[in-house]
Amino acid sequence: MFNPLKMTGDIKGMEKMLRPALEKFLKESGFVKKAELSKLEARIKKLEAEVKNLKS
Repeated sequence: MFNPLKMTGDIKGMEKMLRPALEKFLKESGFVKKAELSKLEARIKKLEAEVKNLKS
């Protein structure tokens, strides 16, 4: 017999198993989360400003 409540639990279990593998795949294939990219862009701008101040 079909039990939708059990199916929901099974789906959550599969998600817990697959999430680490998916995150590893995305990291190794070059995908970056937008939050990480924003942090890096801000750091680059800060470093560029420091370099400009050193040259002046």
